[in-house]
Amino acid sequence: MIVRSGTLARGASAVVLAALMAASLHALDARERHVAGGDRLYFPSGRALVESAVGFREVAADWLWFRFVQYFGSYAKGQHDLRYFELLVDAITRLDPRFVEAYHFASLVAWSELGDFDRALDFLKLGILHNPDSAKLHFQVGFTHYVFLHDYPRAATWFEAASRCADGGEMEARFAAFARYRAGDDGVSMELWKQLHASTASPQMRDLAEKMIAKLERRLAIQKLYGPDFIGPIPEL
Repeated sequence: MIVRSGTLARGASAVVLAALMAASLHALDARERHVAGGDRLYFPSGRALVESAVGFREVAADWLWFRFVQYFGSYAKGQHDLRYFELLVDAITRLDPRFVEAYHFASLVAWSELGDFDRALDFLKLGILHNPDSAKLHFQVGFTHYVFLHDYPRAATWFEAASRCADGGEMEARFAAFARYRAGDDGVSMELWKQLHASTASPQMRDLAEKMIAKLERRLAIQKLYGPDFIGPIPEL
C-alpha cells in the first residue's frame, strides 16, 4: 500500500465527505452482482466529489485510494468483479489530478486483469496531461509498447521522453537505447549508448555501454559493406 505524506493529517476536517463516500462504497459492496442498472447512482460522480471536497480534495483522494486498494484486494480474492474500477479511478484522479500512482496502477489493472492495452495507455496519457514531467508515466507507456505491442520505435520515443523528465535517469536512457536497437535504429542507438557511457557513474553500466557500442559499430560496419538491408548472422570482419 502506498502512503503519501503530508495530507492525512487534515482528514478530520473531511469527516462528512468521508462518511458520504463510505456509505456509497458500502452500498456498492452490498449490491448483488446481477443488478446492473442504476449502480452508478450509489456512488457520487468524480465531478460531484470535486465540488463537495473543496479545500480537502487531496485528503479525499487519499482516503478513496486506500479504499480502492482494498477493493482491488477483494477482487484478487475472487469476492467480486471490477465493475466499479473505472468509477473509482475517475473519482481519485478528478480529486487529485497529480496523483501519479493512481494512473500507473490503473494502467496495470487495465492490461493485466482486463487485457485492455488501449485503455491502459489512455490512463497513462491522461496522467501525463496532468503530470507532464513524470518519468514513471512516460516510461510505462514505452514499456507497454515495447513488451506487449512490440512497437519498438514508438517505445523508444516514450523511453527517451522519460529519460528527459526531471526524475528520469539511467534506467530510462538504457531502455531507450535498447528500444532503438530493437527498432533497427542502429545509429541513434549507438549515440544513446555513447551518451550513457559518458554520463554514468556505474562501472557496470559503463561496461554494458561499451559492449553495446562495440556491437553496434560492428553491425554498422557490416551494413556499410553489405548494404543497409543486410540481416544476420553478422560475419567476421
